[in-house]
Amino acid sequence: MTFSVHFSTRDFSSPILTGLKAELLRLDWSVYGGPERAEIRLTGDEGKLIEVTRLLRCPVMINDLTGTPVWWGYVEEVVIFIGEVQFRVSLEGLYNRVRVCYGFMTPENPSGDLSVTEVADDLPSQRDYGIKEVTLYRENIDDDFAESLRDTFLQAAALPKSSLSRQSKPVKSSAVVRCAGWIKTLSWQPYENLEGFYANAGPGPGTFVFDQSASYRYPSQVFTPGAAGSLKYAYFQIRCIGSPSRDLYAQLRDSTGTVLATSEAVAGSGLSNITYRWVRFTFSTPFNLVGGTTYMIGVMSPTTDPTNHFAIRTDENQGYENGFGQFFNGTSWVNLPSITNPGGAPDLLFRALCITDTGIQISAIANSGNQFFTRISAPNSGVLTCPYRENGTDCLMEIQMLMALGTVNHRKMLARVSPERQLEFYEQPDPAHPSIYMDRQGRFNTHQGIILKPYFPPIGKFAGYTGTSRIMMPFDRNRTPACFIERAAYWPKTGRVKIN
Repeated sequence: MTFSVHFSTRDFSSPILTGLKAELLRLDWSVYGGPERAEIRLTGDEGKLIEVTRLLRCPVMINDLTGTPVWWGYVEEVVIFIGEVQFRVSLEGLYNRVRVCYGFMTPENPSGDLSVTEVADDLPSQRDYGIKEVTLYRENIDDDFAESLRDTFLQAAALPKSSLSRQSKPVKSSAVVRCAGWIKTLSWQPYENLEGFYANAGPGPGTFVFDQSASYRYPSQVFTPGAAGSLKYAYFQIRCIGSPSRDLYAQLRDSTGTVLATSEAVAGSGLSNITYRWVRFTFSTPFNLVGGTTYMIGVMSPTTDPTNHFAIRTDENQGYENGFGQFFNGTSWVNLPSITNPGGAPDLLFRALCITDTGIQISAIANSGNQFFTRISAPNSGVLTCPYRENGTDCLMEIQMLMALGTVNHRKMLARVSPERQLEFYEQPDPAHPSIYMDRQGRFNTHQGIILKPYFPPIGKFAGYTGTSRIMMPFDRNRTPACFIERAAYWPKTGRVKIN
């Protein structure tokens, strides 16, 4: 089969004519973005072969004889073979936005506090290749060391990585162009979202005894979410005093103290009267928080008892920057008392956790890392998790972890990129209804009996076997379930296809 290979300028505006003969070596596809990898050999004039290095990050489109796109992506690496020399240039290891996260050691603080430098950018490199970001992690260094490390690393890393090596014997002059699918560019930038999880875990001294009388009730933490979210769980460190038999509840209030939502009950009798433990309260119907609105999240029991009541951990160091703790003294809301910091406003030790549909999260993460896609779409999955992220993971890895959670139908979330660079996430099809069939010759057929070309593998579909009359669908679907096609590779020279 003959294919045509087309390279374009990095801004997608004009074709690039190499003047070289192109031969496809291998094409790969995956349900996690469609086109995944490709290898192309270029042969011809040695002077033009050297020029192939300018194709790095250029778009590539591979068509069949009818002009139908078969594979599309960008050039990630070029390896040139001339005589006994191999010359390699690659985008792997190229970084043009750099920051350093480091532990600053001081005599009075031997454990060190983490600091982060401002980012440093190489704008010419970013214009040529797109933004590729990295954070370097170091211990026991100071500010000047960190900034010098950042700037020196950027100077060396902003250009493509190259290497020269000698081969054991001369080979025919050629260039191997290795390409990647557009989905991989989402790995070029980290993802961070500090909304959806609001917490103060201390450490800090302090405790507040409540519900022993009407003057000590409803200990609550004031907080203001920066973005919308659905509050699902609240956690507090609580122990009991005596043997209270009544239930505890978490309550969400507005800034005036009006109750907005009440959690399911937690039995007070199940608490320890010795040790403070994290107690989780669940809001069976998650409450939709409004970004920028101030709320109070706290604990209450229906009645008071001077002998059998509760204590909750506080933080007199005031470690939570975006709020403070209060309680109701019978007539008004006042700050929690503080022994170590009289007149201060202690916080509670608390956690407030929101949940969001993973489809919405996937869309947000993809848009955050997007540099080349013309459109991004993702359906609601029906699966709800906390959107908070602060672990330095790149956008693609975060998306893949969410895709693995699947949908409310317990099917995976898949992704494909169109030739027009439109990124679409979608639900895995129903395994009970295969749409592709394999015959005795190992060929894939549609419902209508149309044989699929080997370079159009049915990625993301379930396939059944029709090579025997002893399998009857749908009656035998439990005995011989359909196979899901997750990946495929095609070698044009031999016509071989490998299906995973």
